[in-house]
Amino acid sequence: MKKLIYFIIVLLLISCDNFLSFDPITDKTSSNFPQTVEEVKQMMAGIYTTMNNEHQLTDMSYLFVCEIASDDKLGGGGVNDVKAQAYEAFMYSSTDMLAHNWETTYEGIHRANFAIAKLDEMGEDIIDTELKNQFKGEALFLRAFFYHRLATLYGQVPLKITPEITELGGASADEIFAQIASDLKTAIELLPNRTYSDTEDGRATRWAAQAMMARVWLFYTGFYQKTDLPVTGGGNISKQNVIDWLKDCIDNSGHKLVADFHELWPYTNSLTIGDYDYIQNYMTNTGKVLKYASDEGGRNPETLFALKFSNFADWDVRRGYANQYQLYFALRGLQPLANTFPFAGGWGQGNSIPKGMVDQWLADEPNDPRLWASVLDIEAELPNYSKGQWDFVLESNYWGKKYNGISAKTPEGSDFKYYNDYSVIMYGNKDNQQLSHGDDLVFIRFADVLLMMSELTEDATYMNQVRARADLPAVSYSLENLQKERRYELAFEGLRWNDMRRWGAEYAKAALESQVGTPVYNFGRAEVFNGLNPKGYSARYDETKGFFPIPQPQIKLSNGLLKQVEGYSESEGLYPGFSN
Repeated sequence: MKKLIYFIIVLLLISCDNFLSFDPITDKTSSNFPQTVEEVKQMMAGIYTTMNNEHQLTDMSYLFVCEIASDDKLGGGGVNDVKAQAYEAFMYSSTDMLAHNWETTYEGIHRANFAIAKLDEMGEDIIDTELKNQFKGEALFLRAFFYHRLATLYGQVPLKITPEITELGGASADEIFAQIASDLKTAIELLPNRTYSDTEDGRATRWAAQAMMARVWLFYTGFYQKTDLPVTGGGNISKQNVIDWLKDCIDNSGHKLVADFHELWPYTNSLTIGDYDYIQNYMTNTGKVLKYASDEGGRNPETLFALKFSNFADWDVRRGYANQYQLYFALRGLQPLANTFPFAGGWGQGNSIPKGMVDQWLADEPNDPRLWASVLDIEAELPNYSKGQWDFVLESNYWGKKYNGISAKTPEGSDFKYYNDYSVIMYGNKDNQQLSHGDDLVFIRFADVLLMMSELTEDATYMNQVRARADLPAVSYSLENLQKERRYELAFEGLRWNDMRRWGAEYAKAALESQVGTPVYNFGRAEVFNGLNPKGYSARYDETKGFFPIPQPQIKLSNGLLKQVEGYSESEGLYPGFSN
């Protein structure tokens, strides 16, 4: 059975009526909680749980925005799925479009602040020093992780690092990234120096903190054109510091690449793989035998940090315990599963891939097995799939495979019926199209670590390890080669958007403009996509720098301290809806 990490925690529930206000409404308050090691563990679980809370409403989540904002995906769905289309257009669908993201992310920060303060107060009569350091390191990592999301999504946001209720304006980028860097540096120092297999699955580790530091350093120095990453109180983190940490991660973490790229994705699970023609043909042609790296609850050695799910999902706050990406990114329309196997039906928002992206991949790497491991060619693999379901717009012939819904045949198999999701029988999840998905959502994996190391050292050795896994020839180091390798290895994992931005405005705008002219289907009709913003991608990027609007209610609650992101006034940037 799949190991269950996150449980339902009724802890420090928040009121959203006040700006950055998180008033406890349970019988556990700051005066009496926590008092035992078990309660400390509950306190820590409460921080992690906020990530599940955010993903309950996937179309308001950080990763969903990043996927659609990039040139890898189109913001489609039905005509009423205006959030997805607004992200594509760099506009807003309503003044509180991202309210859920804002509230749950600050909820996580508040819980991390509470935990850090409480842990500092505790003596060895409650918790031993080693475990206390581990939990504090985890809380610092999570606070940095949350602030990185806020800083890259909105820009200047309130920097709150104590549990006290206060009203704050937006901090500068230097202040926010200095705090992120300081938190990660301390987390690296506090978290146990143990191989990943000796840590509990789902928890932040020293290795995840080192990798996150590299991601933060690369974005800050690239996007803001800086040499080093500042830390609070003075000083900085240099490129060499980051290289040293990544070398430690590579040499000592125990993490490694899985043998074959396909094994990272759940369509290779043991209940599905035998009936999936694409994989069967691949194994025949290569002589390889594949198995999903996380099959039957196995621990993927390539995963440094991931959001875990469980079979506790239900129609309430527990909805976030199902991987909602596999619902939102699943094939639209709930067609008969015989038409979509091994993929399941869902809502089809934000998982259409522009044809230009596929064409460029074929031109750059015609023999790259990662292309069809990552991209579903509807016409080649699913000839019975019907386009234009549920008033679908911006639909392409190409879909992402990585976080698509997965189905499996019934045990008898011969009658060609399918389970909606293999996890119903693999893990005991609910047999429900919305609640059954349970695969990990991976935020950091080892291939990313190797590629960041190549970029920082300008040494192709690490990049070529990733290419060798895909049976591709070695290449020399150049930024262009590194950019291509990151795009194809990490496609559809939420990283492309910030990569585009940190490589410069001209790179980002050229990538965005490449989507113009791509063939799409609107309501099943073949048409051409020319963008959703009348100003065009480049002009809108210049206006917003790729940031998205802070929920207007939060600005009003701040009593004027918080300012809206440039390009999103109440009279500017409103998405009018899809025009038929």
